[in-house]
Amino acid sequence: MTDAMLTVEHVDKSFPVSHGLGAMFRTLAWQKIPRRQVLFDVNLRVARGELFGLLGPNGAGKSTLVKLLATLTIADRGRMTIDGIDVQREPIKAKSRIGLCTGDERSFYFRLTARQNMEFFGALMGLSGKFLKRRIDECVDLVDLREHLDERFGGFSSGMRVRLTMARALLADPAILFLDEPTRAVDPVHAQELRALIRRELVERAGKTVILATNLLEEAWELCDRVAVVNRGRIVALGPPRELDVELGTVVRYRVTVDEVDEEMLARTRTVPGFRDLRIERTEKGVDLHVALVPSDGGLGALMRAVSWNGTSLRDFRPIEAEPVDIFKKVTLDVGNDG
Repeated sequence: MTDAMLTVEHVDKSFPVSHGLGAMFRTLAWQKIPRRQVLFDVNLRVARGELFGLLGPNGAGKSTLVKLLATLTIADRGRMTIDGIDVQREPIKAKSRIGLCTGDERSFYFRLTARQNMEFFGALMGLSGKFLKRRIDECVDLVDLREHLDERFGGFSSGMRVRLTMARALLADPAILFLDEPTRAVDPVHAQELRALIRRELVERAGKTVILATNLLEEAWELCDRVAVVNRGRIVALGPPRELDVELGTVVRYRVTVDEVDEEMLARTRTVPGFRDLRIERTEKGVDLHVALVPSDGGLGALMRAVSWNGTSLRDFRPIEAEPVDIFKKVTLDVGNDG
């Protein structure tokens, strides 16, 4: 990956275990405050124009990593760059390339209208005049908030607030967008519209780089070019969603449809190299054998011979894609058991 928009190299992050006056006095007394580490030696490279997912359970460290990259906090160790800019050495310059949308945004002014809020934040970004007005109109149209633009923000539903946050993130036309659970509080219709906006408008048409932090498996599988599965502060799997099951060595499932089965066929199937599981389902088209194999040399050929022995007619034979939840359970629960 030569043209990287974002790089993360050996990043660690920890936070003090205690806060408040007691912690402050201990600091003044040169006492060491215990810290809890939340990110461990994180390494990533994201290509320009890629839609990259950070996937993991609550508390895995996804939001902390997004905050580090968005210059909202500082790493204990390591280096991060955005568009070639060192995030920690030149945070202001890096911030000019960034748009941020979080699901728990609290910085809008409740007494101002959506338009007034957008004008205020646009001015902070250095936008003004007719250009700012045009950008506000374009961005609120993208998230379907035009008819609510002159309503007070305090009256917005949680989903409308998230959509306005997305519009604000787009105001300055940033090169990279960090989206932290953007559809968490959005109704199903607008959530699907936001996903279409992210994939088609922002990535495919505008060529933007998008980092999507989510714990919604289907969302990551639907949208992302690649995902990093984060668990307990570590990246435990990385790759295109549809290839993670192969990369992790999980079982491959096949559906074999035949006219009829007998005990000899089932016994032969259970002796196939890499055999793990067998389930039988009778349908109008015949009998479906759902067979799970660990990938191995000769396993697939042996399976085909086992079910077609003695001239049995094969009606269908096809692999079944692993469910996202199966992959997610493997990479998170296996790491949890190891640790």
